[in-house]
Amino acid sequence: MKKIFSILLSFSLLFTIAACSRQESMTELESIQKQLAEMEGYTCTATLTRIGDKGEQTYETKQYYKSTGEYRLELLAPENVAGNYTVFDGERICQYNPKLDSSIIRDVPASQHRNELFLGQFIANYMQSEGVSVETAALDESRCIVLEAVIPGQDSALSSEKLWVDRESLLPVRFVIYDAEEKERYRMDYSSFAYDPQFDDTLFTIEE
Repeated sequence: MKKIFSILLSFSLLFTIAACSRQESMTELESIQKQLAEMEGYTCTATLTRIGDKGEQTYETKQYYKSTGEYRLELLAPENVAGNYTVFDGERICQYNPKLDSSIIRDVPASQHRNELFLGQFIANYMQSEGVSVETAALDESRCIVLEAVIPGQDSALSSEKLWVDRESLLPVRFVIYDAEEKERYRMDYSSFAYDPQFDDTLFTIEE
């Protein structure tokens, strides 16, 4: 009888622990969702890896992003592309190459895929996705919540995406874009990240 009682007690404790764990995860998830939804902008440094059929290309980048859509993406390394940057002021996009001492300015149509490397677009996709999954995963010895979203459209190269967010700091750790075959196409590993910084608006100004 004591043995049966002991077994039942063990099961009860397991269920209690599991329930507490689920409740804790949901609280963390709600905190992460609130942080992302209320984000007005961010700045970060990150290693961007582009995976193609012929191999990988890696870039060190710095990003500036405003929730109103403006962004700036700077390439810091490798040396042959260092100093290149792209700016979108909300209407036009400018691509600058310091080696040529020139820039290309052009009007661009609304394009969701143009913004896929920025978390503002991920948040929009996540909010619109049906049946999104949430899981807990270990990454670089840190416990993370993983958010998954579907990328709308017919582009098979950009099909879905996942964002790893640190459960304690609420900071993004990794962002991956997958193709229709669930292969990684772009991976962003963040080395620093700051929510809602004070921007110098000249960062998003395109000079004629």
